[in-house]
Amino acid sequence: MKKFIAIIPLLLASLAASAASQQGSILVKTVAEQEQTVTAANGSKSTVLAPAKSVLPGHEVVYTVTFENIGQEAAKDVVVTNPVPEHTRYQAGSAFGPGTELLFSADGGRSFAAADALEVHGTDGSVRAAEPEDYTHIRFVLKNSLTPGAVAFARYRTLVK
Repeated sequence: MKKFIAIIPLLLASLAASAASQQGSILVKTVAEQEQTVTAANGSKSTVLAPAKSVLPGHEVVYTVTFENIGQEAAKDVVVTNPVPEHTRYQAGSAFGPGTELLFSADGGRSFAAADALEVHGTDGSVRAAEPEDYTHIRFVLKNSLTPGAVAFARYRTLVK
């Protein structure tokens, strides 16, 4: 019999502290969800996102990040950085956000680049192209200002190790 360890409580606890942080006039929230199939009364099926309560290794978690301008003036140069949670691996090509530029880090958030330009530097001086499993952080850079009361969002997927 296989044993599975539910690690999502630790994963969610680490995000909870930063799940709703106010940075100037921008309120940032991160929600961890999982896809679930629901069946309607007529028998049709659809896929919805529901809060991730307990996730086992090999399961996917979808992170939705919202940024809301709670100030009185337009917010310019909005940049939101999320860590790829510990014990997970970023799913290649899954990050997106309408009107955002995506940047990634493979060095703990010290430097960022587009996915196709990201490099990993070895302790022996070697350099190679970063793979999605090397990503430690994802940065969403809004291309336009965010007007008062406006909300933008971004999303990415990870696989629990």
